[in-house]
Amino acid sequence: MFNSLRFRLIVSYIVVIAVCLTIIAVTLALLVRSDPFSRELTQERLIPVLNNVVRLAQQDLRTGTAPEQVMADLRTRVDMQTTRVLFVTGVNRHIVADSGNTLKSRNLGEITSGLPQRLSGGLTSGKIDVGDKQLWVYVARLVAGPQNTGVVVAQAPERSGFASPIYAQMLRQLALSGCIGGLLSVLMALLIAGSVSSPLRRLAKAAAAIAQGDYNQTVPMQGPTEVQELATNFNSMAEQVRASQQSQRDLLANVSHDLNTPLTSIQGFAQAITDGAAGDPTSVRHSADVIQDEAQRMSRMVSELLDLARIESGQIAMRRETVHLNAVLRDCVDKLTLRAQQTGVTLNAQVPDNLLVVLGDGDRLAQVFTNLMDNALKHTPEGGKVTLAARALSGSSIVRRGTLRAWSAGVEVSVADTGSGIPPEDLSRIFERFYQVDKSRQRGSGLGLGLAIVKQIVEAHHGAIHAESVVGLGSRFVVTLPLDPGADTTQAARKR
Repeated sequence: MFNSLRFRLIVSYIVVIAVCLTIIAVTLALLVRSDPFSRELTQERLIPVLNNVVRLAQQDLRTGTAPEQVMADLRTRVDMQTTRVLFVTGVNRHIVADSGNTLKSRNLGEITSGLPQRLSGGLTSGKIDVGDKQLWVYVARLVAGPQNTGVVVAQAPERSGFASPIYAQMLRQLALSGCIGGLLSVLMALLIAGSVSSPLRRLAKAAAAIAQGDYNQTVPMQGPTEVQELATNFNSMAEQVRASQQSQRDLLANVSHDLNTPLTSIQGFAQAITDGAAGDPTSVRHSADVIQDEAQRMSRMVSELLDLARIESGQIAMRRETVHLNAVLRDCVDKLTLRAQQTGVTLNAQVPDNLLVVLGDGDRLAQVFTNLMDNALKHTPEGGKVTLAARALSGSSIVRRGTLRAWSAGVEVSVADTGSGIPPEDLSRIFERFYQVDKSRQRGSGLGLGLAIVKQIVEAHHGAIHAESVVGLGSRFVVTLPLDPGADTTQAARKR
């Protein structure tokens, strides 16, 4: 549990939330305790007191009542235990009355600290030294009358820290807000952690099921973008695993039949020779011919299996040499011309005379095109036509065809036939190992590895291959290869 991703995500979220709330709390506490904030808070508290004093005293001050008498009357009507009231003459700013009795006859300017601040409504504010270097915040207002007496109300600012009721109340509210915010944040952390970990748990469960042999596993694409990408890749991997397992089952079925058939023939004719059933020389020769043909057929099957395994594992290194592709293609056509004539199929070659030069292994490329033409002849009925065509491609043509490789130039070789075509459901799988389109017709003719080998050889030459087909009209296999960058392609360019 403690090592689970969900637990670690929740803990990390809680730690981040706690740190952020702590930083906010400390910042606000320091801000609340700062002098400007304390001064403004005291000013806001003194303004109502000042307005009350002015309301009670302004009539007496305007009629010329002595300030000391007015102050004496105010003591019975205003709480002056924490608040100090001063009357100041507007002419020379002399303090003519003081509820604290220590500042009378002094000049207000002498005890003022800093410049006064003008407030709205004709009020001014500032700080005065009431003695022992104690600076009190004051607000003042002028009462119009014969003496233009100014009324000053002062109070010590709240700076006693946690002992201050206001400060303590704000901290309590801050703590309550922090607790509520922290609780909501933890709930959000649980939801977010669940949204991330739940898809991963499903992935782990599906992977465990595949490991136990249940390959029909897919996971929904939910959660963050990265998790969705992981789910997409997992589903793709699961599909490939299923296809691989199906290929292995196809291999077992094909091998069990395709190898068993020649083995049965070999055993039967060998037994006939051993038992003397093929007594005359003609029968013995016929039996020996059958044994040889079936042995060669088995050898080709095993050779295909070994070829594919070696190419896929990288044990066969493709040569990197200059190959004149038109010569290779013409040789392939020459080798299959007789077979085409025997089967009544017209074999056309549309190969330009200019040199199409690629860098690669000539023998392996010959294997590619021989295999493609052999398949085309095999699936083209009598009277049909097989066409081998080659042409140069510019870089822009390659880009338009969707090739992602950065080629300056390339060559396209296609093999088209007028056979029965390939059904759409089989077209996307024809390059898979052991896959055969017409399994009933293909039995005994191979293991379905030819096109897989072709694909591996083409990709080893940094090329690409794809198939196009219409059922009833025929098929077309297209191989695209990069031209040798060091070769002279001027003549090829003229033919584009």
